[in-house]
Formats: sequence, structure tokens, C-alpha cells
Amino acid sequence: MKGPGPAAAAIIAIGTMLSGPSFAACTQDRAIYADADDRYTLTFQRQAGDSAENLASEFFLKDGESQLQLSGVVMREGAASRPQAALMYDCPSGDATGAELAACTVWQGVIYGLKEGADAELLPRAAEPAAQAVLLPDLAGTAAGFDFKLDKPLGAMPPDVYRFKECGPNSENE
Repeated sequence: MKGPGPAAAAIIAIGTMLSGPSFAACTQDRAIYADADDRYTLTFQRQAGDSAENLASEFFLKDGESQLQLSGVVMREGAASRPQAALMYDCPSGDATGAELAACTVWQGVIYGLKEGADAELLPRAAEPAAQAVLLPDLAGTAAGFDFKLDKPLGAMPPDVYRFKECGPNSENE
């Protein structure tokens, strides 16, 4: 009797990777994700000064080819609220006006954690086990319409989905 074909073997391997303990042993505030082409990296960390039950965390999206880096924040209003996120580029430091923040915001919306089987849940809190994948709905579309004011065009826009890659070092805030 023959073993599984190449397609079945690939599905089994992907299932094993997704169900393995690598992301389950990692908390969301240490999770590092990558897109399918490994061009973009999405890195989470606990926002400075927040407790383990924090309501906010930071994340960074970096393009490995152009070295473009965007910074983001995930905010929650209460225990049952949806995690609202914003991804920004080249924002002014210090106190900024609403208009200044709007001008440097590349994307904003609800951020989701994905599970095997394409189940979408809200992004875990910082001290909870990391999501298997992260979805930033329509990031590619909104980034395509954003003026990054770069000398050379960005090329590939950042995608909407990032898969767990590895667990980063412990936060300095622990």
C-alpha cells in the first residue's frame, strides 16, 4: 500500500506545524509573524508600563527588502471589547493632533487571531498564548493608497495575513 501523496503529506506537515507547541508556549506580546513570502515581519511586544492584564500592546511591521518599518498599537476598552488596532508610518513624536495622526495612519481596524481551520477570533491579550496567525483586514488595500513618500516605490504591499514564525525574547517589563 502506498503512503500519502505529496499533497496529503504537505497538508499533514502544515497541520503538524500549526498544532505544534511553538506558538502555544509563546505569549502574544512575544510573538513574531511573517507573510507567506517571508518579506514582511510582524512583531508584537507589551506596551511599556502595562501589566500582564494590559489593555494595549505594540507591534511593528517591517519590510525586509526596503527596510520600511511601521509601528502599531492594539487598544482594548474593556474585558469584552474588540481589539482595535492602528498601524502608522512616520508619525510626529510627542503630542500630535488628530489631523497629524490621521495623516500618518496607514491602517486601522479590528485585528484578529486566526486558528487552524480558518477560525477567526479576536487577537489574544499580551499575556495570553499567541495566535497561530494574525489578520489585519484590508491592510494591503489601504497601504496601496497611502503615500509613504519613498524615493523608490514600495513594490509589494504588506499582505493582510501573517503566520506565526517564532517567539521573541521576554519583555523587559516582566
